[in-house]
Amino acid sequence: MNRQNQDTYPAFAEDFRGGVLAAQRQLRNRLLDRGTIRYRHARDLAAHMLLRLDDLPGCWSIATNWLRAELGCQRVDTGFGMREAKDYFPGFAEAKDANFDVPSFGCGRAVDNRDVAMQAMWLDPRPLIFADIKQDRRVTMRLRQRMSGARTKSKLAWALRTERGGYGLICADWTEHLVPWESGLYDRFEQTVTDVLGPIIAVSKQIADQGFRGEVGKPQGSLAAYAGVSDTASLATLTASELEIARLVAKGMSYKEIARVRDRSLSTIDHQLRSIRQKTGASSTSALVSLLARSDLS
Repeated sequence: MNRQNQDTYPAFAEDFRGGVLAAQRQLRNRLLDRGTIRYRHARDLAAHMLLRLDDLPGCWSIATNWLRAELGCQRVDTGFGMREAKDYFPGFAEAKDANFDVPSFGCGRAVDNRDVAMQAMWLDPRPLIFADIKQDRRVTMRLRQRMSGARTKSKLAWALRTERGGYGLICADWTEHLVPWESGLYDRFEQTVTDVLGPIIAVSKQIADQGFRGEVGKPQGSLAAYAGVSDTASLATLTASELEIARLVAKGMSYKEIARVRDRSLSTIDHQLRSIRQKTGASSTSALVSLLARSDLS
């Protein structure tokens, strides 16, 4: 990556002990005052995202809706994870074109992260273009079926990165027609992801995760963390019922939806969620998604 982009990426585990306002000032100085955002229309996007920096779902909602409208695609989908994980869970945030009947890509189901095309999304230094899913040889039959089920015809996909590596994926899908070869469309996607989404979402996620961590690198509140065990061992402390509920939370289901699926009362679900938080220390949905992504139990 070039020097400009290295300066744009923050350390993912940066400690914002000065609070949200300090983080906002730091990012505003880095992204807006220094002029590191190459696509000028994305400056307004950055300004709006910074206002919601302490609201990760809200921050993502602004980003996905803006990008979908900017690219003219039918769906933008995001998720957290890492290249080494067995599974990738899409659908943490999603924006769809209201003018069409566009299905969700996430649907609470994991994608095999070891697929060649998925690994390429994580590793490629520039965004990937899948101009025609049906004809692209990089896409395996299993992944092609999953994309076809979501009516994906074309896709732009890339990893969200900090200086320490990828921490999530963002995909722009065309479901009604193939991706148009419009001048500048690819560059707008690349520059917006690199200059705006990557750094801001990384910090927003860090702020959300600080709900279960104190000083960076020093987990607190988790029984497993105090014992010094791994992420997998942390999840292994959960009962089978708790692990299933953790998976449903990570897929974005509400407490009411989980209670209905599990045929349990809201109070029972609430009690089990408190137990999950105590055992794993993951007090936010994004933290739970990250924990599952780092384990072999997702």
